[in-house]
Amino acid sequence: MGSALVANRIYSETLHELERNAGPGTMLQRLHNFVYDRLAADGFCFTMAAARFSHNGRRVTFAAAGHPPAMIVSDGVLRLLDSQNGILGCLADTMLSDSADEIDLAIGDRLVLYTDGLVEVFNQSHEMLAVKGLAKLVRESATQPLHGMKQTILDRVTTWRRGPIVDDISLMIIELR
Repeated sequence: MGSALVANRIYSETLHELERNAGPGTMLQRLHNFVYDRLAADGFCFTMAAARFSHNGRRVTFAAAGHPPAMIVSDGVLRLLDSQNGILGCLADTMLSDSADEIDLAIGDRLVLYTDGLVEVFNQSHEMLAVKGLAKLVRESATQPLHGMKQTILDRVTTWRRGPIVDDISLMIIELR
């Protein structure tokens, strides 16, 4: 129950920052400060990625903290968008920057966001899929229609994985039209 209340409070604070029209980097910085100053619990931390689209969706401002790298697929080329900062909420100096990446997009470009549960899965040889393995799946499925791409990635992770899922798995793919 406690973690659900904390998650809801972070969600409420995120909505507040969106209402203030904070950019993704500034929003992550403020969320870190809020959690560190007001909700600090021993060992509590979280990661987050945020993207804001502008210029009729043709530009994305991206910031992440402690989150696995997002991916942009453009004309078959995959680009990783790394976190600019460490995990949020537990260390005073983790969130030092409000920086964000500005990326121009073209029709058909896809932004892939996911949780670490998608890459921290192991096969029967005890090898982790990791970002490199997911990037390969993303590249191989990038020419499929959007829904097909998502389903193919999820199916191939499930086929690759051995044992039960031990962490949450979320995958979101956004295509510029």
